[in-house]
Order: sequence, then C-alpha cells, then structure tokens
Amino acid sequence: MADLNVGVRNANTYSGDRQVALTSLSKTNMTQDELDAAIQFIQKTATVIGVGDDTDGGFNAGASDVVYILSEGPAPAAGANFGEGATGVTAAVVAYFDNL
Repeated sequence: MADLNVGVRNANTYSGDRQVALTSLSKTNMTQDELDAAIQFIQKTATVIGVGDDTDGGFNAGASDVVYILSEGPAPAAGANFGEGATGVTAAVVAYFDNL
C-alpha cells in the first residue's frame, strides 16, 4: 500500500494502476439498511476497504448522518438513492487517487 506521507524522491518511485476513492454518504439519521444498500451499490464496481462515520464509537444506526467509504477501483458514481432501501442517501466523491 502506498505511503501518502512520502513524496516522490527519484525515478525509482513505484507508480501502479491502483485507484482509491474516499466517498461520503450523507443522510440525517441513516439506517443500517440504507448503509448496506449504498455499500452494495459501490461494491458493484469497486472493493470497499474501509468504513467510518461522524459519530463516536462507530456507525450508529438512526444517529449517524455522514459515513465515509474508502474503496479501491473506479470511483463510485456520485448521486443519490441507491436502489431499494437507500432513498435519500446522497454520495459525493471527496477524494480520488489514481495510479497509486
């Protein structure tokens, strides 16, 4: 895995073809079913490698408003309403790293 704290120093630096995206999912008081539906949508084109949220102690169903998804592969489509169970969840790609 690339160390993002180390800058490019010489021509021997590895540059692969990995793509990593940080995506935010937003909805007031998101439920577990809504989060699951959005993650399943992202997993159609990418591998989810991490999930974090805006509350203490991890995801709290019915209390978390923003969840961050770290995925490897193409950036998830930004948008809203990820099929059944995720109406009102809005996604935005916060950061996208290509060729890591």
